[in-house]
Amino acid sequence: MLSAFFEVITGRAPDTLRAYLLAVLVEMLAVNAFIEFGNVEIPYSHFFGLATALGSFALGLGMVLAMGCAGSVFYRAGEGKFDYIVVITAYGLSAWITTTWFLAPIRQMLGGEGIRMALPRALGLDRWITIAAIGLLALLWLIRDRHRLTILESWGSVRTGIALGIVGTLAWITSTLMGQPSGLGTVEGSANIVELILRGDLGALDWHFFLVVAIPLGSYLASVRRGKTSSLPVKSNRIPQAILGGALMGIGGTIAGGDNIFHGLAGVPILALSSIVVMILVFAGVWVGIKLKWLD
Repeated sequence: MLSAFFEVITGRAPDTLRAYLLAVLVEMLAVNAFIEFGNVEIPYSHFFGLATALGSFALGLGMVLAMGCAGSVFYRAGEGKFDYIVVITAYGLSAWITTTWFLAPIRQMLGGEGIRMALPRALGLDRWITIAAIGLLALLWLIRDRHRLTILESWGSVRTGIALGIVGTLAWITSTLMGQPSGLGTVEGSANIVELILRGDLGALDWHFFLVVAIPLGSYLASVRRGKTSSLPVKSNRIPQAILGGALMGIGGTIAGGDNIFHGLAGVPILALSSIVVMILVFAGVWVGIKLKWLD
């Protein structure tokens, strides 16, 4: 997702953004259909005012320093890239520390009890009218550059977006079947891994735990099959940058009620107003980080 933001900010060809929008559209249609027929229970995330806003912005800054979003850092770690192993370690530790000791007082001090609301309710519109309007606008944007929408010739943005949307839908279904409806996201599972390691709490072995563990495992298996990607030498300042980036992502994602994957690929498709606001603020954090040349 960092790549999609980078494309928007720098004016490059929006291939990753196109894939993201397609994933959101696929998931929006599928999951809301499940909601309509009562097959999926959807708990909209809370918005804790200033606490959520600051956490979201910090998450965006951390993504730039980490050089990856809350999903990509795991698959890059699975490819054996040491700096990303450092990132996910800092990410998990900071998420666990924040959840254990600081989350409740920060939210109480800066956000109160929090509110839950879906976009259609805020606008006073029917859910499907809202979905139709968003879908139409997104499709009009997607087809404006038809020659880049290759489906059969290569594994491009269209196939990627559709596949990701299907994965996101399956995440909602499987997490609901396990009694933890949440969709995709890595911050909770990362904190659970640390909880298991440091405290031996077997209760941490939940759906979120196995989702996070499976990402680098899948990435490792894919890299073995296709041949490992070449790694550039790690610069001397990269490790401190990776630690700080991972820590900001863990702290920010926890305070914001979820990372960019949770809000962007679970919250936005179900039209959670809090997730839409979070993603705007994450984008603002990424914009600041890029303008400060942290990616150079």
